[in-house]
Amino acid sequence: WKVGEGSNSGVYYRPGQYEYQILDNGKHPDGSNPRTSAASLYFGMAPSKDATRPFGEWNTGRIVCQGSVIQHWVNGVKVIDFDYTDPRWAEDVARLGARGGDVTARGAFLSLQDHGDPVWYRSIRMRSIPAGEEIEHATVQPATVPPEALKKEAAILERIRKSREESRSPKGK
Repeated sequence: WKVGEGSNSGVYYRPGQYEYQILDNGKHPDGSNPRTSAASLYFGMAPSKDATRPFGEWNTGRIVCQGSVIQHWVNGVKVIDFDYTDPRWAEDVARLGARGGDVTARGAFLSLQDHGDPVWYRSIRMRSIPAGEEIEHATVQPATVPPEALKKEAAILERIRKSREESRSPKGK
């Protein structure tokens, strides 16, 4: 994948809000928060570091899911590797759930997000991991999220919560 200057996109890979973020980290506002930067599990888990190339250059991405383990790779570097049943990641899983993601959900198709920004994809391949094939799993520590980004996240989650409440309340009251 590659992006134009300031571009934003993503690859959805499970039902709900499971997105491998595709982004120009240097120019797009989401690049200031590791949990919304390129290769993040958008709004859920930050990559350990920014291993992307600058806008206009090709990057390789890889998503691996086996059982309760989720991995994101960028340019040959494993930047996310966690088991969502591990209590250490309960807060991250809950944040993802607040956006509409269910870590146990299965059965989605790959879909490419379109915000109208210039983004290119090539050589997209999918394969099932055969029964008995083990993936190498070793937890990768997510990057630290700056305090200002945490404030913005809290505001976003509050807007989501209010929107859901309003959609559940009877009309006209």
